[in-house]
Amino acid sequence: MKTGIKYLLIGCGAALGAAIRWLCEVYIGKAVSDPFAILCVNVVGCYIIALVSALATKQRISQEWNKFLTTGFCGGLTTFSSFASGMYDLITGGHTFIALCYIFFNLVLGLCAVALGFYTILGKGTKQER
Repeated sequence: MKTGIKYLLIGCGAALGAAIRWLCEVYIGKAVSDPFAILCVNVVGCYIIALVSALATKQRISQEWNKFLTTGFCGGLTTFSSFASGMYDLITGGHTFIALCYIFFNLVLGLCAVALGFYTILGKGTKQER
């Protein structure tokens, strides 16, 4: 399959995943809360990426479908699924300390980057004035 077609497939998967994420945020977030909606999306994305990766490992799906569903769909639905899958690979590969450091730095640096972004625009670390 040509590279341009692969990019298009991944892009279509990402668009579909992002649309479903938005629907979940609208309907679950409205009914319960936004953080719960994101938790649901993250957990479902992790489950889907594991199913697809396992099917690809057993060569039950093509590499094109694998990329469409993992990089595309799950990437559009949630990047947390890729994060969790990568951490699982590190841990099961015997690199638990590296995985724990990566988890720690992703959380801490991600929160710091969010705080810096708000500080850059609002001059303080709150979203209340938006």
